[in-house]
Amino acid sequence: MATWECYVVLIEIDCDIFKTTAPKPIQFTNGLNIVLGTKGATNSIGKSTMLMVIDFAFGGNDYTKLSKDVMKHKGEHEIRFAFQFSDHITRYMRSTRHPNDVAVCDDNYQPTGTTITLTDFRQSLSNAYGLNETGLTWREAVSGTFRIWQRGNDKPTLPLSVHRTDTHQHGITRLLGLFGTLPKVKDALEAEAEAKASVDAAKVAPHAYNLRIAASKAEFDANNKRIDELEAQLADLQASFGITGESHITEEQAQTLATLRRAQTPLYRKRTILTNQLDALTENKELGNKRRSRADFEGLAAFIPEFDYGHLEQIEEFHAQIKSLVVKQANKDIKAVSQELDEVRGELERLDGQIRRITTAPNITAKSAEAFHEVKSELARLSAANRAYEAKQGYASALAEARKKVSEESAELLNDIEKRINTYLQAVDGSFTNEQRKPPELRLERIDSYKYAIADDSGTGSGYRSLLSFDLALLEHSLLPAIIEDSYLFKQIETEAVERIIRHYSSINNKQIFIALDEVDKYLNVHQLIQDKTRLRLGPGEEALFAEEWGKKKP
Repeated sequence: MATWECYVVLIEIDCDIFKTTAPKPIQFTNGLNIVLGTKGATNSIGKSTMLMVIDFAFGGNDYTKLSKDVMKHKGEHEIRFAFQFSDHITRYMRSTRHPNDVAVCDDNYQPTGTTITLTDFRQSLSNAYGLNETGLTWREAVSGTFRIWQRGNDKPTLPLSVHRTDTHQHGITRLLGLFGTLPKVKDALEAEAEAKASVDAAKVAPHAYNLRIAASKAEFDANNKRIDELEAQLADLQASFGITGESHITEEQAQTLATLRRAQTPLYRKRTILTNQLDALTENKELGNKRRSRADFEGLAAFIPEFDYGHLEQIEEFHAQIKSLVVKQANKDIKAVSQELDEVRGELERLDGQIRRITTAPNITAKSAEAFHEVKSELARLSAANRAYEAKQGYASALAEARKKVSEESAELLNDIEKRINTYLQAVDGSFTNEQRKPPELRLERIDSYKYAIADDSGTGSGYRSLLSFDLALLEHSLLPAIIEDSYLFKQIETEAVERIIRHYSSINNKQIFIALDEVDKYLNVHQLIQDKTRLRLGPGEEALFAEEWGKKKP
C-alpha cells in the first residue's frame, strides 16, 4: 500500500511561559525536528516536557496529567500552535485549565470565537491525515509511536503497546489499521467482541444478580436427574389436588394458594369466636327484656301470709331499670359484633373467591400448597441453573467460532505486514549497525499474540535501537504521520548507530519526526546535520524550557 503523503504539518508552537530566548514561535517542518539538550546531557531542563507539549498539540492529554511539576510551578497556561493543511494554515489555542476545548485563532492567535471539543479537533486531524477510514481513532493511530518519558510505551519487546497494560490484540488491531487493512476484518472482530462480552457477562452475572449456574457438566447432569424426580413429585401433588390433563397450577399460584389458606385460618377462628359472642349477647338481651308482674309473685304469697307485693314491685322496678341499661348495651355490642362478623365473613368470601379463581380443585390445603410451592421453587432454581449453564456453554462456543473466523480472515493480512516490516528491518536496521548486528524480527503469530526481539541479543542499547527501527518501519510503510522519540532512547545505543539513524531521519521529507537529543559533541559525523535540524535549544538555569530548574536544590 502507498503511504499517505503528509500535506499536513505541525508548523509552530508557542507559549508565554517558555524561556525568553526560545524562538517566538518555535517552528517545525516536515522531516526531522530536534529539541537539543546540552553537551553534558544535563537532566531536567525540559526536553521531555517539550515533547509532551508537541504531543499536547497533537491532541494528547499526558502533558497535563504527567507533567505535574510544570502544573505545580507554572500554573495554568495556554499552548498556541498551528497546522498547515495543504494550502491554508489554521491556528489554535489549548489551555491547561480547559484541555478538552480547543479555540480556533486568527493569524495573531486571538480567539475567533469558535471553540471545538478535543474530540472534534482529533477527528479533524484524523480526516486531514487520511486516517478516517482506517477504523482507528486519531489517538489510537499515533499515540503508540509518541515515545516520551513516563508514557509507558517504551518496552523494546512490546513496540505495539500504547501503555504498560495494553494487550497484544489491541496493538495488532492498531497495526492493521495503520496498514489500511482493519476494515477487512472489522465485522469478524466486532462479532468476536460481542461474543466475548456475552462470555464476560455470564461470568459476572451470578454475583451481580445472585444467580445460580451449574458449575460443571457433572453438576448439570445431577441437576437434570433431580429435575426428573421433582417433576414426578409435582405430578403426584397435582393428582392429589384433583388436577389432571392440561390443568395445572404454577409455582406462583401454589405460593398464592398457600398464602390465602394461611390467611383464612385465623379468620375461621375469629368467625367462631364472634358467632359465640353474638349468640351470648342475643340470649342476654332476651333475658333483659323479661319483666315480672304481680301474678308471678302470687305463688309465694301462699307461703308468706304477710307478703308485701308493693315492696317486691319496687325491687322489680329497680331491676327493670338495670335490665334496660343491660339491653341497651347489649344492642350496641350486638351491632358491633355483627358488623365485625360481617367483615370477617366478607374477607373469607373474598379469599374464597381468589382461591376459586386459581383452581377449582377441592383438595388443596395450605400444607399441600406449601409442598407444591417448595417443589416448584426447587425445580425452577435447578432449571434456571441448567439454562444458565447451557447459555454459558453457548457463549463460549460462539466466542471460539468468532475467534476462528478472525484468525482465518486476518492470517494473510498479518503475514503480509510481517513480511514487509521484517524486510524493512533487515535492510534499514542492518544499515544502522553496518551489518554487524542481527536485526530485530517481528512475529505476528495471530491477531492476539506477537513477538518482537533481536535473536541472541537482549542488551538495552540493542533493544532501544530495535524500537526506533520499528517506528521507522511504520513511518515509511504505513499511514502513520509522525513519530516522537525521547533522548533517553538514544543514549545507550552505539554512537555510530545513532549517527546513521539521524542520517536516515533526515532523508525522510514527507512526514514529521520529533526527537530530543543531547551529548551532541559525540556525534561528530552528523554534528552539522543536528545543528541544521535543531528547532529548540535547551540548557541549565534560564536556558531550561521554562527558564528555571525547580528540581535543583537552592544554594
